[in-house]
Amino acid sequence: MDHLIGAGHDYTAPHHHISFVRAAGRRLRRNYVWIFAIQAIAYYGKIAIHPTSAATLAEYSDRAAVGPIPGWIVLMTGFAYYFGWLTLALGTMWLDQRQHDAKGDKVAMG
Repeated sequence: MDHLIGAGHDYTAPHHHISFVRAAGRRLRRNYVWIFAIQAIAYYGKIAIHPTSAATLAEYSDRAAVGPIPGWIVLMTGFAYYFGWLTLALGTMWLDQRQHDAKGDKVAMG
């Protein structure tokens, strides 16, 4: 009967093998990086060409304005958003590589 108690212990007190941040970074790299890349290209491309091609950087910035928020703030917020996700993805990739290369492990990351 004691062996049954030990077997169920993983369900009552789970031990996660990686942190939440590393798991989020892996999911970001595997699933969401392409979605974010397409969204960013489409958004910045739309601003550049609609309704006509933007001739100057000032015109490009003006088109990005949202209500009373100036376009340069909107653009900088967008860059910060995507840079934050990129930092998380690359940072967790670096941590995974460092941990597994240092040990000499050939562990699947999935």
